[in-house]
Amino acid sequence: MTAMDSISVASDSIRTESRAAAEAQNWKLLWFFDLYRLTIALSAAMMALFVEKLSPFGRHSPGLFALVAWIYLGVVVLSLIGHRLRRPDFESQVVVIGFADVTLLVLLMHASGGLQSGLVLLVLVAVAAISIMLDKRDTIFYASLATLATLLEHSWGSLTGQIANFSEVAQGYPQVGVFGIGMFTVAFLSYTLASRLRATEDLAERRGVDLANLSHLNELIIQRMQMGVVVCDGEGNVRLTNQAAQKFLAGRSEAGGNAPLSNLAPDLGIQLFQWFSGNPAERGRKMFTAQTGYSLLPRFVSLGESKEAGALIFLEDMAVLKQQASQLKMGALARLTASIAHEIRNPLGAISNAAQLLGESAKGESEESRLLKIIEEQSRRMNVIVQNVTQLARRDQVKPVRLEIEPWLKEFAGQFAETGAIPREIFAQFCAPGLNTCVDPDQLHQVVANLCQNALRHSPAFTGTPLIKLQGGTDADGRPCLDVIDWGNGVPAEIVDSIFDPFFTTTPKGTGLGLYIARELCEGNGANLTYHPGDGGVGSRFRVTFARAEDCAELGSI
Repeated sequence: MTAMDSISVASDSIRTESRAAAEAQNWKLLWFFDLYRLTIALSAAMMALFVEKLSPFGRHSPGLFALVAWIYLGVVVLSLIGHRLRRPDFESQVVVIGFADVTLLVLLMHASGGLQSGLVLLVLVAVAAISIMLDKRDTIFYASLATLATLLEHSWGSLTGQIANFSEVAQGYPQVGVFGIGMFTVAFLSYTLASRLRATEDLAERRGVDLANLSHLNELIIQRMQMGVVVCDGEGNVRLTNQAAQKFLAGRSEAGGNAPLSNLAPDLGIQLFQWFSGNPAERGRKMFTAQTGYSLLPRFVSLGESKEAGALIFLEDMAVLKQQASQLKMGALARLTASIAHEIRNPLGAISNAAQLLGESAKGESEESRLLKIIEEQSRRMNVIVQNVTQLARRDQVKPVRLEIEPWLKEFAGQFAETGAIPREIFAQFCAPGLNTCVDPDQLHQVVANLCQNALRHSPAFTGTPLIKLQGGTDADGRPCLDVIDWGNGVPAEIVDSIFDPFFTTTPKGTGLGLYIARELCEGNGANLTYHPGDGGVGSRFRVTFARAEDCAELGSI
């Protein structure tokens, strides 16, 4: 999974959790409202049993009050059951509850004498609660329903003929109008408050997702940095390490937790406390060697104004720093030598042609012929050096492809034997089937051909036994690798560290660029070339460790 895929999955997870939390909040709000309705319904049911003693409840129509009270209690119980089962859905339950509350509460108000009973406040509370839980359209609907129901209740006596004097009814219309205005006002205020709360929640959710994404991205960046990162508190205990720091300080074990830094790297622990001391003379950067064998250069950064805040430690691998410095130096040298080689090629060609022309007129084994032969040999040698130097520029011209090693080795062995006019049997090949890597085939051919030429140069004469073994497999980290093994004289221990240096050679006719160019081409392909003594101290083993096949697209974009 890529970093972006990981962040996307984390974002989706956070959004899902946020929606679930919002839905849980809605159901919780509805639960509290149901408890409030249960209190009202139980109170109304109890009052129905004592309507003569608890005026004005049920004063106008005791029978209607009792009937509506028990119906209301039944509706609330059904609502509680639906809430527990979460069926139907939240919005459907609120719609049904709103309609039932407005209708039944207005009937209770009518049975108690109308607006004068004061029960209209219960209708107001119900509309306000429903406005918080539903959208704007439903808010308008229930405010209108409550207003019309109240108006109908107030006019019911006149419409049914129970009140003959219309003027008595008309005196209450201003009160009904004020109630209607108040109903819409409360409904809109409740809806506006709820909308702003929802908008705040949405904004908080988006900010939470952004912060979580940023935190996850920072974690991915820190964990995948090639530089080691260690976070320590003021007492020198390790609080956090990334993967590189774990590799540098503790091999394959998990470094971190509350372990003292001095247990993982005593020298680094000493430097940390010297840095905490604030003495400028002791706050310099000093290279140290970890227990795992890495040579590291630390850099300390304070996490706060005081020592108690802790420190952030960056660990740089000295081998990488030296390699980068070497690459910069050799890159500049390659450009310089390539330009010089280009200028040498033309006069060198003229010298070679002139020597050939003079050779046509030279006779026998004269001194003149001997000198011309020296000129021709040295001209050819110079031409080889020029060709090798110009190949340094090929490092940046990499065209990596996914390559299966086993068939490539068979093809290489045949071409090498045919080109060099040597028996095919000098090669012994062993390769795990299906082993793939990502490399430029042409540059790999040049690297392996150079290693094979060196192996033949230092091997005894062919007597039917293979002189070179080409072995493909994987290393301890699972990366594909190719070993070129010979049973020749090997490399003396005193010059092992110099064999990859440019212009270093042990033969009078050598240029000293073969292994250097081979290593540069390997590094340009995301691989590395290393030397190992042969088994039992006999011969040599040169190993090319490749990039993984799945990294081919990434390598091709570099």
